[in-house]
Amino acid sequence: MIIQTQELTKKFWRHDAVRGLSLAVPEGATYALVGANGAGKSTLMRMLVNILAPDSGSAQVLGMDSRRLGPADFQRIGYLSENQELPDRLSVAQYFEYLRALYPNWDAGLERQLRADFELPPTRPLGKLSHGMRMKAMLAGALSFRPKLLILDEPLSGLDPLVRDEVMSGMLSQAGETTILISSHEIAEIEGATTHVAFMVRGRLLFQEPVESLGARFRDVTVTLEFPVTGQVLPSSWVNIQREGPMMRFTDTAFVDEANLRQQVEAKLGRCHFLEASAMSLRDISKAAMRATREAE
Repeated sequence: MIIQTQELTKKFWRHDAVRGLSLAVPEGATYALVGANGAGKSTLMRMLVNILAPDSGSAQVLGMDSRRLGPADFQRIGYLSENQELPDRLSVAQYFEYLRALYPNWDAGLERQLRADFELPPTRPLGKLSHGMRMKAMLAGALSFRPKLLILDEPLSGLDPLVRDEVMSGMLSQAGETTILISSHEIAEIEGATTHVAFMVRGRLLFQEPVESLGARFRDVTVTLEFPVTGQVLPSSWVNIQREGPMMRFTDTAFVDEANLRQQVEAKLGRCHFLEASAMSLRDISKAAMRATREAE
C-alpha cells in the first residue's frame, strides 16, 4: 500500500477531528476522500504529509512513518491544498525556475506541456493570478517532478466549470503512473477518474472500497406493495426509508440482484406489485450515506 494508517487519531482541544481511522490506499489508485465539511479530510491529509502530528495511531506513507518524512521523501510526494500559500511576488516563470532547482527528477518537457495546456502567463506575478490560475500553477508544479504520490486537498473548490475540467485533465494525465489521493466537494467532477472511495463522517471512516464494488451494492429502490405495511423490522442494509401508502422508497446498501431483493421485500412486507432498483452515481451514493449517518445519530 502507498498509504496505510492504523487507528490514526487527532484531537483539537475537545474536538476529535480524526478518530481511530484505518485507511489503505493501493499503488496506482485514484482514491477519493468523501465527506461533509468537518469530516476530518483535511486533517487526515495534513497528518499524512507531516504538517500535523497524530495524537495516537500511525500512518505509513511510501513505507515511511509519516512523522519521519524528510526532504528526500518529499522528492516523491506532491501536496496541493486550496489554502496553500504561494510566493506572490514571483512571476510564473520565476516560480517554475525556483521549483526546478528543488527536484532532481523534474521533467522539463512535462512542465512545458502543462504550462501550455493551462495557458499560464510566464511574466505575470503569482499574486496577480485568479484563484483558478493559481490552482493550475500549483498543480503543474506538483506534477512536473512526477511524484509517486500526489495528495490533493479540495483542488477544485471555487473553480469555474472550465477550469475544473482543465485541472482534472492535467491530473488525469498522470493517473496510474502517480497514486492520487483527492478530497473534493465536486464529487460529480471526480467520479469518472476515481478508482477507490473512502467515506468519512465526523472523523471516522464509514467505509472504503473500489468504486466498482460500491456502485454494484448501492441501489435506489422503489416498490409498490399490495397493502400499506408499517411496523416491520426491516433489513439494516435498507436506509433512508420513505413510505407513502403502499409505496416505499429506500436505498439498498447490500444489493445483489433484483430477484434477491424482491424475495427480501415480499418476505418482510408481503406481495410486491412493482419493484425498481436503479443504479446510483457516486454523488448520489455519498448523499445517501450522509443522510443515513445523520438519521442514525
